[in-house]
Amino acid sequence: MFNNMKKFGLAAGVSLFALTSSVTAAELPLISEIDVGTTYAAATDTNAAEKFPEITTDLQAAIAERVPTSTDAGDPRIKVDIRKISLNGNMMLNEAGEFNELEGVVSIMDPTTSSSNRSFPVSIAALAADTPVPEGTYVIQPSTEDFYDVMIAAFADRVAIELGNVNTSGDTVTK
Repeated sequence: MFNNMKKFGLAAGVSLFALTSSVTAAELPLISEIDVGTTYAAATDTNAAEKFPEITTDLQAAIAERVPTSTDAGDPRIKVDIRKISLNGNMMLNEAGEFNELEGVVSIMDPTTSSSNRSFPVSIAALAADTPVPEGTYVIQPSTEDFYDVMIAAFADRVAIELGNVNTSGDTVTK
């Protein structure tokens, strides 16, 4: 019992740390455009485009909720290229459309400089944890839709965090 409590306390502490260490919108550069696309659609070994035709729209909206936007065309733009949606590495998703890996690359284009674009990879994976639960506890499995929403939110969170970390050496992305 005490061992389970330690795990719960550790998980709560890690979650609290993650919440307090996230980047705030005030620390992020203003972004004039968020463009989300996929390169996996042309691949013959995946059916992700069929299973999730709306993923680009959903991800774009989720990122826009986390990143401060502007209407100034002189502000940087970000382009997100989703490259992989898979279930345990298999890009041919099952009938239910379940996936636990979402990978892509975020490019930042700054129209005010002639320097090259900056980019960073984003990789999100949900891994099963054999978490013990107290006897008599009813465990509710999330639906595919719930899981989809969590994966999109986690990817968007990671984009915002990494955007806040870009060019920490002093070369800014903002105007």
